[in-house]
Amino acid sequence: MPPQHGVLLALFVIGATVLGCGGSLLYPRESESRDVKLLDGVWKFRVCTQEDQDAGFREKWFARPLEKSGPVIPMPVPASFNDITQNATLRDYVGWAWYQTEFFAPSGWGNGEGRVFLRFGSVHYMAVVYLNNQQVAKHVGGHLPFGAEVTKALLYGGKNTLTVAVNNTLTESTIPQGSVFRPQDSKRYPPDYYKQNVPFDFFNYAGIHRSVALFTTPKHYIRDIT
Repeated sequence: MPPQHGVLLALFVIGATVLGCGGSLLYPRESESRDVKLLDGVWKFRVCTQEDQDAGFREKWFARPLEKSGPVIPMPVPASFNDITQNATLRDYVGWAWYQTEFFAPSGWGNGEGRVFLRFGSVHYMAVVYLNNQQVAKHVGGHLPFGAEVTKALLYGGKNTLTVAVNNTLTESTIPQGSVFRPQDSKRYPPDYYKQNVPFDFFNYAGIHRSVALFTTPKHYIRDIT
């Protein structure tokens, strides 16, 4: 491939990544036409077992209080979940982790005169976001903000439930790269055992790493000036 083609391809990929962030690259600031509500705090948290990584999706943990699915612990957001407890298994955990919180949306936001967006500053590495049992966003990439419009998904003047499934598995296509070791030796390893391998000095810190916020805009607004 000619060098100039490689540069163009890189620019295309970067542009596609930026456009895929839902217009949420810039940090929202309050103004005369924009309200901001931070959702940071202590959320409910649990992880899936290695033997059943799909349990959260199959059993629809996002459709009910997370504690109904099994034991949960309080987890600060934003933070990396690895070093919050003294549990070595959680420190080294790789796979699906689930977060959930509840919040109230102001009644005035639902007057039909504006829009409401949900923004995540950073989630490592993959995130699937549910608001009131409805999937509203999916993002891959642990280092950029992302978001989605949630105007029609919110309950205004009432309690809302936000659930986020996070997966920190690193593969050949992630940044940074990694691999998953799945031994086929039932005498030495338990069923469904796997281990994350990273071929350089890197610890796979994971979780909701930056602030989570709701912000409003007028119905007609400037989304991008690039």
